[in-house]
Amino acid sequence: MEDKCVKEKWLVHLCILLLCSVEDGKQKTVALWKIGFYGIFVMGTFIGEVLFQGENIYEKSVFALMGSIPGILFFIISKASEEAIGYGDCWIILLMGLSVGIWNTLGILSMALFGAFLWAVFIFVRNRGRKDREIPFLPFLTMGMAGAYMWMI
Repeated sequence: MEDKCVKEKWLVHLCILLLCSVEDGKQKTVALWKIGFYGIFVMGTFIGEVLFQGENIYEKSVFALMGSIPGILFFIISKASEEAIGYGDCWIILLMGLSVGIWNTLGILSMALFGAFLWAVFIFVRNRGRKDREIPFLPFLTMGMAGAYMWMI
């Protein structure tokens, strides 16, 4: 039962990230209501896991706080780089980390960063060395989440 709930939770994460990444890819921004909806989902799953699945609130809180570390680091990098990484990306990473934990978040980020690196190399070669192109990150984060979900099945 618990395994099925975990897979369903990850599938909802994937759907929300897909919804956000489409907008990020087209408009280079994510609507605040989508980030808010994601936050409500994360808080709802936290409360549900504590109240209905009997998870220890202390352990779950530590799990969530540890998972928030990558998102916090991305906020710091974003601020230091004058938003080279958008705040929308940071919020998504923070919320994802609160729900899936630090190790899963780091795995998803690793896949996303590797995908973004490969795409950047492709764009660089195709544009003959021009470096003025911005790349939206959420589509790669979605691919990282999809890879992690496929690994889980």
